[in-house]
Amino acid sequence: MTYYQWFRLKGPPFQPASPDAAVYFSPTHLAGLTTLEAGLSGELTGLTMLTGEAGTGKTTLIYALLQRDYKRVRIAHIDDPSLSFLEIMRLILTQLNLYSIGSTKLDYLEALDKFLRAHGQEERIAVVVDEAQMLSDEVLEELRLLSGHNQRHNRNLQLILVGQPELAERLKKPELRALNQRISTRGVLKQLNLDQGVKYVECKLSAQGGKCATVFENGALKRLLKRSDGIPRKINMLCHTAMQAAFEAGEKKVSVKTAKKIAEAYHESVATPKSGLRARLIQALPPLVVGASLVLLIGLIFPNFWSSLTRSGSSGPSVERSAQQTRVSKQTKVAEASKAVEQSRPVRQASIESVAAKPKADPSSAFTQPAASAARAAAEPAAAGSKAVKSPATSDMGLIPSAHAEANLGAATQKPAVTPAAASQRSQVTVQYGDTLEKIAIRYLGSSSGINALVKANPQVTDINQLNVGEVIYLPPGVAAKAKHD
Repeated sequence: MTYYQWFRLKGPPFQPASPDAAVYFSPTHLAGLTTLEAGLSGELTGLTMLTGEAGTGKTTLIYALLQRDYKRVRIAHIDDPSLSFLEIMRLILTQLNLYSIGSTKLDYLEALDKFLRAHGQEERIAVVVDEAQMLSDEVLEELRLLSGHNQRHNRNLQLILVGQPELAERLKKPELRALNQRISTRGVLKQLNLDQGVKYVECKLSAQGGKCATVFENGALKRLLKRSDGIPRKINMLCHTAMQAAFEAGEKKVSVKTAKKIAEAYHESVATPKSGLRARLIQALPPLVVGASLVLLIGLIFPNFWSSLTRSGSSGPSVERSAQQTRVSKQTKVAEASKAVEQSRPVRQASIESVAAKPKADPSSAFTQPAASAARAAAEPAAAGSKAVKSPATSDMGLIPSAHAEANLGAATQKPAVTPAAASQRSQVTVQYGDTLEKIAIRYLGSSSGINALVKANPQVTDINQLNVGEVIYLPPGVAAKAKHD
């Protein structure tokens, strides 16, 4: 015997969303369905978008939409947001029983456009995309272009995007503002209140021949609903688990004790840690209260505490002035040491310094080190009792006699080192959602064979198939950051 047979039901009442499941149309769900239907029978003024938290019933409304008979409307349902645009177009044509002579994007668009031209205003195509918040930016842009193409040519094609609130946030990005501006109809699914939650459970049970009064004790159902946050998916899980627990315990009805136990266990298993400024303030509040109480207690016991604290605070500026004077003294000593070293150098050293002052020298070479750094480098070995002088030209090679340093500087003056172009001088692109090196190679180099050049130009990339959004990819020398189109 199963748990639902124990409660004399025909089947499990709290199953995931499916085309055959019973649907409870709360006020917010009726408004959501109206939003979806606006994309089927309303004027073609743009895209339609419906958002809601996970588990609020968006997919259930899509199934309800598909079950209805809309005259002269064909609906294509995309439930896998990880598909590419070509795969989405292929799936649309398959669901609409349309034939394409080829397998390119142009072939698919031509097949869809041919159908719309043939039927004119008599028939409309609606494409419903579920979990649209997971679509890549590239696919979203392709969908926008598809919608714009059909509006320019007076075609009856409507796009309906259904997703979580992150979808609305993503569309606020600058690169997606054109798509955001084309959305003319927007709807938001909200959570159920306590009374609506009871009616939702009653609807699910009555579809299987049961009632709330015969399954739950008084007060048991409300215990479960308070932990559901008004989200239908959570209500399903709580009621299903509570009924199973009651069946295993041999209870004729779900008791308040069982409901309380299940509600607490479920809440602990799905609870997410609090984040944000409010959570940090709540976490920091107890230490702050304890600290303030301790300071107040010390002030009451030791009346002179506040005056001593004030005096210590007033000494801050004098301490700061003392530290500033120490820094000035150190800078003066360094300047005097630099002057002494400059006077002790041969006359030829002046010409060496003039070479170091030239702006054409490589910034990474030793010619551009400050004079104070050179003075310190020369003064340190002298203090250690060594006669060797560390010149700017030998800062990376250690201490060598000054004669050798001058010889090396002279050679460097005659043949300046040639350094490769800095990476910042090359063209670069920013990784978007779903990008790989192969996609970037096709986009900017015209072929997937250009991936080898990209790998050579970006040694920091460790996985060519997994790039981070916002990561900078350098193009090979001579390639401009302008995407090559087919």
